[in-house]
Amino acid sequence: MKNRYPKPIIIIHWLTFVLVATVYLTGGNPTTTGLLGQIHVIGGISIFILFLIRLGFIFIYKKSIPQNKILNQYQEKLFKIVRFTLYLSLSIVPIAGWFALSSLTDNFKVLFLNLPLLSSVRDIQYIGELHEFLGNAFITIVGLHASAALIHHFIFKDHVLKSMLLNRNK
Repeated sequence: MKNRYPKPIIIIHWLTFVLVATVYLTGGNPTTTGLLGQIHVIGGISIFILFLIRLGFIFIYKKSIPQNKILNQYQEKLFKIVRFTLYLSLSIVPIAGWFALSSLTDNFKVLFLNLPLLSSVRDIQYIGELHEFLGNAFITIVGLHASAALIHHFIFKDHVLKSMLLNRNK
């Protein structure tokens, strides 16, 4: 058993973190915010693609993923709930964003390409609010995830946080 995640999973984890932060900071109506809207949409698409790649790597490296010792049954259950919610959010929030964008406009160009949008959701007003709510809930879960990693590092003094950092000694 290893005590670090495989390098591709670590890289995807931190790329996803940067993209989530970027998308959060560039939120708003992409049809009216110009470059920030473009960045937001590209970031959302990238998060979804990285999520799918992450799932593939988790399947490939399943036996190499560290099984960090959880202190008690409560933490084990909480870990599973947070992990499930993070993964669900990495798929649902970008899809809700696609629906929200589709509800606002008939076409949207990203890097000179027209995104395929859904005409069936055009003019459904609440989808944008749903995307925003889900995004904010996701950020809250990310905060819990980060807090737990810091608690493990500074209070429990275990290797949970270090298992997701690139090894600088190599």
